[in-house]
Amino acid sequence: MKSARCLLLLLPSLMCVQTVKAADSAPAAKDTVVLQRVPVPGTDREMGMGIAEFPPNASKPWHKATGPEVAYVLEGEVTVQADGQPTQVVRAGESYRMPAGVVHVTTAGPKGAKVIATWAWVPGKPFNIRVSK
Repeated sequence: MKSARCLLLLLPSLMCVQTVKAADSAPAAKDTVVLQRVPVPGTDREMGMGIAEFPPNASKPWHKATGPEVAYVLEGEVTVQADGQPTQVVRAGESYRMPAGVVHVTTAGPKGAKVIATWAWVPGKPFNIRVSK
């Protein structure tokens, strides 16, 4: 009887551990597939274009880009959280922009997302720099 009572008290705790573990194991967004890069005449920069695929609820961790970005959501939706700005939900058919140097995280909705993005960067230097939050 005593072990049954302990099990009843322990069961909710075990269920919480499983829930937290599931949340921690959300998949990461896939690496962006670069489709094209072209030089920007008269500068040291290139324009890049690529597709980022996000499994359901996946995130690109907090980071900042060294150049500006423009993104268009092809499928699903993403939530964009940027320092100093209100959280924005961007759905298929909508776009958003991110200025250089703004710390942000992008998270897909429950059905995942596919996003096409363009950016300006200096070849040979990192574009996305991960930031601890």
